[in-house]
Amino acid sequence: MNKHFKTRAFQGLFLLSLLSFSACVDNDYDLSKDVDMTITVGGENLSIPGSNTDLITLEKIFDLDPESDVRADANGDYALTMNGEGTESTVNVEGVTVEGSQIETTASTTDLYFQYVPAQATETTVDTEASFAINKTDVTADVVALHHVNTEAAASLNLTFNGNAKNLHLGQGFRITFPDYMTIGCNDARFTVEDSHVLTLNADVAIASGAGLSIPVTLSAIDFNRMPAGEGLVAPGHLVVNGTIPVEGRAYMNAEDFITQRDLQLILNTELNIGNINFTEVTAVVNPQIDITIDPVTINDLPEFLQDERVKIDMTDPKIFLYITNGSPVAVNFTAEMKPYKDGKLLSTVVLGNTTGGAGQIVIPANVTDYAICLHRLTDETGIEADDIITVADINNLIATIPDEIRTENIVATAVQAPVNIKLGSGYTVKTDYNVVAPLQFNSGTEIVYSDQMDGWNGDVEDLDVRHAEVSLNATNTIPLSMVLSANAIDMNGNVMDDITATVEGNVNAGTPASPSTNNLTIRLEAHTDDALIRLDGISYEVKATIPAEHQGTVLNTQQALTLDNVVITVKGGVTVDLN
Repeated sequence: MNKHFKTRAFQGLFLLSLLSFSACVDNDYDLSKDVDMTITVGGENLSIPGSNTDLITLEKIFDLDPESDVRADANGDYALTMNGEGTESTVNVEGVTVEGSQIETTASTTDLYFQYVPAQATETTVDTEASFAINKTDVTADVVALHHVNTEAAASLNLTFNGNAKNLHLGQGFRITFPDYMTIGCNDARFTVEDSHVLTLNADVAIASGAGLSIPVTLSAIDFNRMPAGEGLVAPGHLVVNGTIPVEGRAYMNAEDFITQRDLQLILNTELNIGNINFTEVTAVVNPQIDITIDPVTINDLPEFLQDERVKIDMTDPKIFLYITNGSPVAVNFTAEMKPYKDGKLLSTVVLGNTTGGAGQIVIPANVTDYAICLHRLTDETGIEADDIITVADINNLIATIPDEIRTENIVATAVQAPVNIKLGSGYTVKTDYNVVAPLQFNSGTEIVYSDQMDGWNGDVEDLDVRHAEVSLNATNTIPLSMVLSANAIDMNGNVMDDITATVEGNVNAGTPASPSTNNLTIRLEAHTDDALIRLDGISYEVKATIPAEHQGTVLNTQQALTLDNVVITVKGGVTVDLN
């Protein structure tokens, strides 16, 4: 029997059939280097004593491409890792301006009576008021409720009088009271602002006939919580504000202010002018449009043992990490559907967030950068580093059958309906990326199926006239997977040969580096016709790997390995070898 037969036929048939995770032969395990060339012939049996191999680690079996989405970490533990990148969106609440033309003001007039007393001043009391009304129906619908507003607005209160007098004097302590929900300022040094909304005259001031007194007022804030019922943002988009401004205090005339030496009646005119009121920053409940999109993630360069359609993966605790930047002051409720697709077919749907079928609320806090939310399968949070951790019991459905891509669809992002401080008209960036980390640690629902074939043997067996061939060997396994092998003989056209039966006796039990399993295997090829083995060109084989209960949760690692020992090849049943 020539050397090529041993090298190609037995190496491919017996070594690679057991190492069914790998699709190629590694020259490190060429049996022709180690097989004892001594041949013992006894009866009708021809035996080739066995040999040992080096450790065949998962690292060599996987033989991963650098671009593969299956990666080993610094400890050698394998995980399926994928990244999904989001696109930036802008959160913006439209600015609000109450135009001066939208503000109705009502001037007031009041009669003042002064008795003439020679060489003496005479006085009276002013008690009047101005008023204003706002009824704006086009406020942005992004604002749901108003609590407090910072504003930029300029106004003036103008006092004039009609009557036959030179001057009208206002006494110290004269007061102009704006509504208590307003915060005002005054650039006239003759007035002091008290309690943020009351103007008080510091010293007597004279109003000359025909000139009047104009008091500049700035409006810097409005507290809507202090407004009476029926005012404020009374409905979406509808703002109602009504207010009165009492004007009160002491007014007097000196004797020289009288043009005629007799009693006098003056008419005091009080008029309020308000320009545009710009809302700059609000404390409000807002509901701006928030558009979040995440690009589909494709799964690349998987090991062949994960690509069969029959493979079922039941991972112990796959995780999705959402990495969120929310530059806005608005916290966001997030819901979405993650959908795995294979060959264009939807496999399942995993619902995220507080919606029908979802596992619970996902809230993106305000003003955060790279805020990490971990979505995972178990309730145990041990070892997870994230800002928020949420259990999603059906998350394994994303990878139960390894998809071609995972899409994140039907994303709904809405502002948490709570008061926030926000600058109107400013844009804030929101972006959501995610990272899938699924350690290759399996539960009982896992079934890995791998199929392949070895051929090109015909040149080595075409001169061998036998009906029976048998291999026995020992397999030592530290991989936490149980393996069951089945095989069929194939001819030169790749067709299964019905006249040769391939039988595998024994299985490879799961093991660990601390507790390896040792297994005895026998593979038999039995021909049913005289020329069957002469037409043999190889075998097709299938391996099914499962995880036994005692090994559930063990992560596949680069150093886990399978070793073949004591390989003995026996040819039975009348051996005829042409040595020419």
